[in-house]
Amino acid sequence: MKRLLILLLLPAFSSAQTPKARAAAVEQNLIPYVPVSGFPGWNLQERMRYHRIPGASIAVIRNFKIDWARSYGFADTTKGLPVTNETMFSAGSISKLAMATIALRLVDRGLLSLDAPINNYLSSWKITENDFTRKKPVTLRMLLSHTAGTSQSSYFGYLPEKHPLPSIVDILSGAPGADVNPVVVNSEPGAGFRYSGGGSLIAQMAIMDVLKKDFATIAEEELFRPLGMRNSTFAQPLPGPFSGQAAWGYSAAPWYEGTPYVYPQQAAAGLYTTATDLAKLIIGLQQAWAGTGKLLPQGLARAMMTPQAVLSDGTYKEQIGLGAFLLEQKGTTQDKGRYFEHQGANAGFIALAIGSLTGGNGMVILMNSGDDFNGFGTEVRRAVAKVYGWNNFLPPAIHPVSLSAAELEGYTGRYRKGEDEVLRLRREGNYLVENINNGKDIYCFAVAKDTIVFTDYNVKGFFRRSDSGVTGLRNEYMDTASWMPRMKEDEFTPSELLAAGRYPEAKEGFRRLKLNVYRLTMMAWERMRSRPAHLPAARALLELAEEQFPNESIVFSRWGDYFKATGDKAAALSSYQKALALEPGNQEVQKQISQLRNP
Repeated sequence: MKRLLILLLLPAFSSAQTPKARAAAVEQNLIPYVPVSGFPGWNLQERMRYHRIPGASIAVIRNFKIDWARSYGFADTTKGLPVTNETMFSAGSISKLAMATIALRLVDRGLLSLDAPINNYLSSWKITENDFTRKKPVTLRMLLSHTAGTSQSSYFGYLPEKHPLPSIVDILSGAPGADVNPVVVNSEPGAGFRYSGGGSLIAQMAIMDVLKKDFATIAEEELFRPLGMRNSTFAQPLPGPFSGQAAWGYSAAPWYEGTPYVYPQQAAAGLYTTATDLAKLIIGLQQAWAGTGKLLPQGLARAMMTPQAVLSDGTYKEQIGLGAFLLEQKGTTQDKGRYFEHQGANAGFIALAIGSLTGGNGMVILMNSGDDFNGFGTEVRRAVAKVYGWNNFLPPAIHPVSLSAAELEGYTGRYRKGEDEVLRLRREGNYLVENINNGKDIYCFAVAKDTIVFTDYNVKGFFRRSDSGVTGLRNEYMDTASWMPRMKEDEFTPSELLAAGRYPEAKEGFRRLKLNVYRLTMMAWERMRSRPAHLPAARALLELAEEQFPNESIVFSRWGDYFKATGDKAAALSSYQKALALEPGNQEVQKQISQLRNP
């Protein structure tokens, strides 16, 4: 009865109920990308378990104020420490939104210019001149909108034991020990959008050179203190007062080392913050846009939210402003249907922050899982949009038709999407669930006989029939003559054979696919690093890789990893030595050899 009451009162929640009631409604109404008429929604805690999110913190904005903030799960699963509203998370690339706000404050004071050459403000390091920059110098406007043509799309951080950490000048220069390439201009400035963490570091360098201070101090003075963001810092590694508040990061990615990474690339990825603190930044920008705040003058806030380049123009139009991504549904003509946002993904963490241009609505969610960028966080965001009635944010709902269980079962099975790609359909209740190569589940609803809608992108799917039943599936973007054939029970892809332990057949299948050496060795490495590890499958792939690429260093490097995982140090050392003989300058292989010789 309580569940039914919540659903019946949803339309009135944003204006007539309490923050507690609105929070409870959000917790019961997580939904797919495409709303489905009559679909009751998921429970937040259940979806956390489904997406394997250890901990999350949420702050919801209404009428330019934080309406409520709640935290869920664990900041540290080993110690059993719960997430609280004071738990700090690594915010990843949302750091760039904070940096852009600081830069625009300096523009307001005349210390920086949006359209003058950025080299005019750089003294510790400068952009190397080349044909691109001589034709059109890089400006702050370009750097904030990712249109400067600069390199280095992202940064992966460093393990905590790395000492000393490289400075920003080291990173920009690609100095020895920084383990990154130098940041350069390698395409025409101003020609179009190309995401660049390296460009964000150039903007950070200009801010530091102008103010003659370190970036963490600048952020404290320019942003955190004025907005009352008491649990936020750009200091890397985290200083003592904050280290006890920080969540641990988690990821099932094979490369993840099981510890929060350090990001001296501060403006690109170094922000640690709480959901409530980050919500204060969103509110500050909303108030500035409305002309009622002190963070930025209205003119600069509106310049920040003015499109500089288009990223995509489908169901949603995504553009880039000055440090903020701009989102609206196709056909939107009024500001009340427009939103600004930024997302972040560091090792073991994901963060999402969004605000409406008008009306003062928004939300922030921070998670200590790095594995589900478009999953749980966006489900929560859609729940907030639904409960709070965000203007023109959610796409129109689809209206399923009722089919019998037998009719739905008739669509279930495996469909060949590619040589090594299988689309599986299974039935859950009165809908279908799609899964491609054991990826994330996509919920599908029948809208007519032999027609379903995939709710990840509002795409229709059509079934082909013969006298014997369903024989194929295609989506609306496929040619009408192109179908994914329904697979026979004894028909398997190479990856399915590998998973079943049928290694000779799997190797023959992969042999026919003629994969390159990097794909084969990556597949082997992923199986070595998976939890639990699948070492026999990795061995089968490496045997094929060595057969096809006997002179490639990466093959023997991965053999070294394999033997190291099995505990055969002598074979690991021999394999690494073969890899080094084929590629004498490989520092990672040299490191592995050194560790085996000097444990």
